Amino acid sequence: MTHRIHRLPSGRHRVAHSRRHRKGLPPHEVATAGKATVARPTRRGAFLHIWAPRRLGWWIAVLFAVGSLHFLVGALAATWPDAAPAALRNPGTQGWVFFVGSIFFTSAAWLQWLEALNGDVATALDGPRRWQWLGWRPRNLGYLACAVQLAGTILFNFNTADAMIAGLSWREQDVLIWTPNMLGSICFLVASYLAYAEVSHGAGSLAPRSLSWWIAVINLAGSVAFQLSALDSFVGPAPTSAEMLFWSTLWTAVGALCFLVGAYLLIPELFDTE
Repeated sequence: MTHRIHRLPSGRHRVAHSRRHRKGLPPHEVATAGKATVARPTRRGAFLHIWAPRRLGWWIAVLFAVGSLHFLVGALAATWPDAAPAALRNPGTQGWVFFVGSIFFTSAAWLQWLEALNGDVATALDGPRRWQWLGWRPRNLGYLACAVQLAGTILFNFNTADAMIAGLSWREQDVLIWTPNMLGSICFLVASYLAYAEVSHGAGSLAPRSLSWWIAVINLAGSVAFQLSALDSFVGPAPTSAEMLFWSTLWTAVGALCFLVGAYLLIPELFDTE
């Protein structure tokens, strides 16, 4: 389920979109039901806002942005250590930067899951409902995207924590570090596509005038970059080449940059109302 339609006495239709509903944005009207899945152009005035601490979506955006910034800084320092500040040249320090970033990711993903749980589009036109801390919404595509992403962030917690353990053999590195990294990247990739499908109301769409569409596309690109990074970080019995390490950290930086941009765009999305 990605939207809900209610026919008005006037013959027009009132539409609630899944993503817009859980962001606290009101339903809108269309002339015919066939236009219900058409993405709405973004209101330019939405970009004039940046401060909204009373909105849950604002905290989600800030936490995702801080986590993305940690991953970006850590990845850039690992890719070009000679150009990094002295404090970030130490692999141990870089490990802590990634781990702290993963905690921010998980915090944001948990709030996002709560947002989707309590912003179920199935009840969008039925009036207010009581807040819930637990629940299962398998028919809501946006909820499934948030649930899978939350699982991915938890796997990154294990990945980044285990990466700070010294003296691991190559097999132990693959089991404790690479495996949760790969599984977490797969979760991010699946979650990002589900979010893109939610905005598209189907397998795919092209809606460059929609801010929500751009957020989904940019996050999908970031997830692809994280997946490429995971593939390049596999450890075998032979020493890992410097080239593979370079591409692994570089793809991490690219993915983190995409997530940082996507996190920022979550803020003007909260004000994309008529």
